[in-house]
Amino acid sequence: MKKIITCFCLFFVVMISYGQKETTLLDEIEILNQKVYQKSVSFEEFKIDVEVYLKKAKKRKSNLLIGRGYYMLGIKAPGFEIRNTYLDSAVFYTKHIKDNPDFPTLIYIAKGSVLYEKRHYNKALDQYLLAESQIQLTKNSTYEYYVKFNIGFLKRVLGNYEEAEVLFKEYIVHIKNQEPIDTSNYLYALFQLSSIYYESGQVEKCTAINTQGIQIASDNNEKELAYLFVINEGINLNIKGQYQASIDSIENGTPYVSARDRVVSDFYLAKSYAAINKKEKAIYYFKKIDSIFNKTNNLLPPLRTTYEYLIKDSKSKKDLELQLYYTNQLLKFDSIIHADYKNLSYTITKEYDNLKLVADKEHLIALLKKEKDAAIDERDWTIEIAILISSLLLGGLLYYYQSKRKYKKYKKLYEAIVNKSNARIEEEIKVQNIKTVKVAVDIDEDVVKEVLQQLDAFEVEHLYLTNQLSLKDVAKIVNTNSKYLSKIINSHKGKNFTTYINDLRIDYLVDRIQHDPVYQKYTITAIATEGGFSNPQAFYRVFQKRTGLKPGYFIKKVKEDQQKD
Repeated sequence: MKKIITCFCLFFVVMISYGQKETTLLDEIEILNQKVYQKSVSFEEFKIDVEVYLKKAKKRKSNLLIGRGYYMLGIKAPGFEIRNTYLDSAVFYTKHIKDNPDFPTLIYIAKGSVLYEKRHYNKALDQYLLAESQIQLTKNSTYEYYVKFNIGFLKRVLGNYEEAEVLFKEYIVHIKNQEPIDTSNYLYALFQLSSIYYESGQVEKCTAINTQGIQIASDNNEKELAYLFVINEGINLNIKGQYQASIDSIENGTPYVSARDRVVSDFYLAKSYAAINKKEKAIYYFKKIDSIFNKTNNLLPPLRTTYEYLIKDSKSKKDLELQLYYTNQLLKFDSIIHADYKNLSYTITKEYDNLKLVADKEHLIALLKKEKDAAIDERDWTIEIAILISSLLLGGLLYYYQSKRKYKKYKKLYEAIVNKSNARIEEEIKVQNIKTVKVAVDIDEDVVKEVLQQLDAFEVEHLYLTNQLSLKDVAKIVNTNSKYLSKIINSHKGKNFTTYINDLRIDYLVDRIQHDPVYQKYTITAIATEGGFSNPQAFYRVFQKRTGLKPGYFIKKVKEDQQKD
């Protein structure tokens, strides 16, 4: 009995000791948490404190406590690589924890933010999705809507406007159900909706949100946020074609917002000044954007037009060196955008493709070299000019005839699309040359008939506009299996499943663009989204394959014809 009492006492002492150690470490965490965000505490100083804490946590063999230490280092550390390394260590120690409401959820969110800052957008999205899955396990609504906001922001950057809009609206409902309402976060979510609406051409919705945002921000003394909505309405006015009003609104709001928020407003100021023929003011703002690009190596894809305008301007001024500089800048911009966005659903339709830019660059270098050689050796200047003039004349003639042939071809294709039935269009533009074959013998004819009837309903109800629609999805809709559906589409539609869906989408969009003025105002990205395409690049490729025309050309011609009427 004495031994039992002794053992019990020892066990009791050990448990008290364990509890004291655990409590001590939690107290240290609270102290360290306060230091994380104190600018007066350097990272090196903070690191020393955390390393002392980590030794104790590792001695206790508590993965959660160790993970929290590395998490704090990842939050405080300077630079992408070191932050990412610490956060990876934090994930390593906490990833198997299932019942903690904070970890590893917070670590995934932090990693997503770090990756976003480095423009690793797909990887950032992966981290937010991991956080979301962890939230589902712990049922922690505290972080659920924060993750939704971050995913929504990423989807907006990627151009998935509809999906982003849904997430922001869910976040707004969540905020409005809180007591008291977090006004700042509510306004940030409204601001994202405003940006989605002007980026997707929904200008009236954008104005409504901006009016609401300005009123709420003003009522709650959120001055900077109020002016962000003022600037967004200025951008929206540019898209509406009200250029002077756009300038007034943006210039009214710009002094009150941070420098990082000004690059987009500078871009739209430049566009508005260019539209009202104030070229020098436009050039001033476009050059500001170039200056920012030189400092950051980072601009949003729509700002690409900056360099197209600057190249055109320097060309009109016959400044070959400046034209070469801006051509190089545009090539650099494209290479960065390609690296950052190559797997994303946000793509810019380019007026100049890279091949032409490279050719222009080489041509400019050649011209500059000729100028320098002419200055050194004047004896050969007449020969060089004669060669240059001959080349330009020959090139001009070739370009003229090629342009004329291309114009006739495009005009013929356009007229075919507008004036003839889809069946006739398919024949004339040679979209597909697949011949219909007999129904596969291993499928019952009644089954085939039923599936074809279901497909007719599928087409009439425009269900093919659903994004990321798979063969399996459609098989479920028409009550058959994927194998049968694939065979029936190949046999009776004369094309494979992907071509079948894409052709339906393009035919639908061609009709909408011709008969719905709203579609004529949409961006390529917005039209692609409406048609169910996951990204504008895929839409652009499929549209050109189906019609033989670029979508931008087709929209322009439709507008021109309707203006004539």
